[in-house]
Amino acid sequence: MKRVNAKVQENRRDDPKNELDKDPNTWLIEAQLEEDLPDWERAQLHFQAPGVEAEIVEVSMTEADKFIVRTRGQSPLKKGDVIAVAIRS
Repeated sequence: MKRVNAKVQENRRDDPKNELDKDPNTWLIEAQLEEDLPDWERAQLHFQAPGVEAEIVEVSMTEADKFIVRTRGQSPLKKGDVIAVAIRS
């Protein structure tokens, strides 16, 4: 397992229309890793405390160095915050 820092780009409420359960308390945290992951399509990301501090519903890589965390409840993270991410490929 490899540890990498990621910088939060955005933390915003998701549109409930985009959710299967229409939950209005769903948030999206978009972040960028400090380096590209060669096998990013298969990577599994894990966050250490204090990290996200919200119930994580889903994590998905969108590019070799970018990911989105879908949470229930608002995380206190804001743009520019750095979080540690453990990566398993």
